[in-house]
Amino acid sequence: MAQKDFYDILGVSKSATADEIKRAYRKKAHEYHPDKGAGNEDKFKEASEAYQVLSNEEQRKQYDQYGQTFDQAQRNGQGFGGGAGGFGGGDPFAGFGFGGNNGGVEFDFGDIFGDMFGGSQRQARRSRGVDLEMPISVTFEESMFGVEKEITLEKKDTCARCKGNGAEEGTKIVTCTKCHGQGQINTQRRTIFGNINSAVTCDLCDGDGKIPETPCTECKGSGIKRQQKTLQVKIPAGIDNGQRIRINGEGEVGYKGSNHGDLYLLVRVTPSKDYIRDGHNLLKTIPISFSQAALGTKVMVETIDGKIELKIPAGTQSGKIFRVGGKGVQYVNSGKRGDLLVTVRVVVPSKLTKKESELLKDLSKLAGETTEVNKSFWEQIKDQF
Repeated sequence: MAQKDFYDILGVSKSATADEIKRAYRKKAHEYHPDKGAGNEDKFKEASEAYQVLSNEEQRKQYDQYGQTFDQAQRNGQGFGGGAGGFGGGDPFAGFGFGGNNGGVEFDFGDIFGDMFGGSQRQARRSRGVDLEMPISVTFEESMFGVEKEITLEKKDTCARCKGNGAEEGTKIVTCTKCHGQGQINTQRRTIFGNINSAVTCDLCDGDGKIPETPCTECKGSGIKRQQKTLQVKIPAGIDNGQRIRINGEGEVGYKGSNHGDLYLLVRVTPSKDYIRDGHNLLKTIPISFSQAALGTKVMVETIDGKIELKIPAGTQSGKIFRVGGKGVQYVNSGKRGDLLVTVRVVVPSKLTKKESELLKDLSKLAGETTEVNKSFWEQIKDQF
């Protein structure tokens, strides 16, 4: 069987940081989650396995060095330090702590040999709930000043009837009658190597060791029910398009009372007609006339905080940028703000009155400039007489 490339599975390079690995895993988990219509359970499990190894510093070192995890080495009959077929002599488990702390990586025998002998899913079922992600749209103004929004999402959550314990109201949680509270059932398998004893997860209590005396009629004893939930969420001032907001504990609930995952809101900001955002600065363009640019003036400029007076000095060229401090975007969770950058564009009139044309001709003569004037047919005849 070809060896899995965990980096390729998550779509990251071998030099990826822990944060990059975490982000890549969340993206894959969101894409392949089995509860989604286009989900893929096999790829979801594959991504989870890759993240479990690469997110652990010690296991990642071992994987980078040997190209496989300790678990895979056991199954392949290979080891670390001795090549195929063994562990290079000595204690085959040297450097790997099993319950103690000898500087190695701690492993659980149930995890290592679980795939070979049936294994236990008890620990996996106790894991934290799944993270969720959903888009949220805000206007440009809402992103500038912050806003509180109401959202509704559908997710697996704690059953309200049984409070998550899986038992019908007024009934008890009792010891599993099949595994007698052990969570596992011992089995014996005959192989070419002799009889092998193994333990498999109890299918009645799912490894919990306890079962409801009477299963909850709402969730059928799982303690979990898919339901809608409405939340009030705060969008902070200064949030940018494409940024995410994390809401702790509002993802899906884990197995029977384990911690919830988190909810991530992917922010979509509606573009503004008047401003362009550049980091924490805002860009704006205003028109001025030729005479205003040449002689100087004061103009009223609209900002996100209201109108201000902007002084345009004499001789201002088209494209000149004026910086207005503190009128830009607020830094998230801070009182600091960026600036407003105002670009002036000198507008040339498309049509002139006769008086305006004469004045501009006189001005061009004073400057020693030559101009070409498109005259009508009758104006050309008139000039000849």
